[in-house]
Amino acid sequence: MIPARLPLRKDVKMGTDTILALVSGANRGIGLAIATGLARRGCHVLLGCRDLSRGTAAAAPLLAEGLQVTPVQLDTTDGASVAALAGRIEREYGRLDVLVNNAGIALDYDPSLSASARMEGTLAVNVIGTVRLTEAMIPLLERSQDPRIVNVSSELASFGLRADPSWAYTETKMPTYQASKAAVNSLTCSYADRLSGKGIKVNAICPGYTATEATNFAGTRTPEQAAVVAIDLALREVCPSGTFSNDQGPLPW
Repeated sequence: MIPARLPLRKDVKMGTDTILALVSGANRGIGLAIATGLARRGCHVLLGCRDLSRGTAAAAPLLAEGLQVTPVQLDTTDGASVAALAGRIEREYGRLDVLVNNAGIALDYDPSLSASARMEGTLAVNVIGTVRLTEAMIPLLERSQDPRIVNVSSELASFGLRADPSWAYTETKMPTYQASKAAVNSLTCSYADRLSGKGIKVNAICPGYTATEATNFAGTRTPEQAAVVAIDLALREVCPSGTFSNDQGPLPW
């Protein structure tokens, strides 16, 4: 069961106590499940999608359910796209309360790409895209009374687990993806330290091996199960910072 976070204190400028969340890569899979879960708990969720038409389609059943969701164009590899969205949030809402860096890619099994091309493409989305979006949203998060950043990582990036021969995924070989998520973990530690004075809590989560398009639906978990830990860290009343966890508890870096 996910503990409910108390609503934000009423923002004088905006005249609202609704939590405003932005989820990148939110038109399908884990991102959509996180966005849906946040909206069902009373948040207004911006569904960040590279293809706005797909975001509109994903939002339609949620809007029919009466949830507060707004599809927005967002390509984290495009500086102009990120800047445009930051400007829109500034104009229309004046702040951001929760940022979920979910957009990601895995190219290890693409035989058409060289090792360096796989790495370049993966880092562009998983690492540089995360930095680009985070940096653009920090000024808006600073205006929140309880700001949170949740970075979607993976236990495949854990050096501690990879050193354990009994680990369930010891035979999984995804060097490019694993390196990118290890970088996300490092960024999480750095941002948690850097932003602590601004009151922004930053954490990394592992959603687990999930049945989505990204895994050809071969995962053992549903997107709804995978979303639980991200929703928890976005909404729990008392939130840590600088942690890495799944829905079972802390994970080793």
